[in-house]
Amino acid sequence: MDDRRDNEPAPEPGPQSPAPPAGQLSTPQALQRARTAHVERCPQCRDIDRERCTEGERLWRAWTDALDDAYERLQHGAI
Repeated sequence: MDDRRDNEPAPEPGPQSPAPPAGQLSTPQALQRARTAHVERCPQCRDIDRERCTEGERLWRAWTDALDDAYERLQHGAI
């Protein structure tokens, strides 16, 4: 069996964001949970043929901004 992890170089130290402690959600995960919980109880946001309510829009934007930030940091090696 080829265990490549033994042959890979150690990651270079840098300004990386530490992973959340075990059992704690990342920001995008926490925002996704909050958004999902909102959609489950908001009839306007639950209806895909309607615009999101103000709170639903705020939660959706916060979630997508957090995802964009995470992807950006990942692309530049900050994660």
